[in-house]
Amino acid sequence: MLLTGRDLCNVFLAGVFLLLLSCRFISGVESDINCLRSIKASLEDPLGMLTSSWDFSNPTEGFICNFLGIECWHPYESKVINIKLGDLGLKGQFPRGVVNCTSLTGLDLSSNGLSGSLPSDILKLIPFVTSLDLSSNSFSGPIPRNISNCTFLNALKLVVVKFTGQIPAELVQLSRLKIKHLAWPTINCLGQSPPSTLRMV
Repeated sequence: MLLTGRDLCNVFLAGVFLLLLSCRFISGVESDINCLRSIKASLEDPLGMLTSSWDFSNPTEGFICNFLGIECWHPYESKVINIKLGDLGLKGQFPRGVVNCTSLTGLDLSSNGLSGSLPSDILKLIPFVTSLDLSSNSFSGPIPRNISNCTFLNALKLVVVKFTGQIPAELVQLSRLKIKHLAWPTINCLGQSPPSTLRMV
């Protein structure tokens, strides 16, 4: 059966479309793999928790979904939705590599030995995160004011850290925020009381 010019055109367009979808998928997968590579490289892992689990030599599709603390949209698709690395003895600064996990909605780095200041461009790093737990670390400096632009946040936990300055009043702009465990007792508030809208709940 001979194909008409129109049929050939449709076949060609379908092939291009499938190719574009394939490239998009590969790009997304690579982005998330690079995200986790960067996180592993940037953190000290004295207990070997990531070293023993995060093996990047496995070529199986969706292999990162079996990593310790990693949850994916689908077990066979390397799109990370949650990173849960609480209480693993990790040290270092806030891992900027999370920016490459473009589908990330949850980040838990609680109860580790992380230190330094939170990135001033934290909105750029975790734009779609709905749950952020940085409790029980040694983060210092001010809480970035532009965290109030992380408009998808509905849970924010910053208890027992070493932040200085005031809790940004801009946090009241987070209309979706339901859980606010803030480190008020450890913050130098110059004698001021926390705004009623920001008290710990």
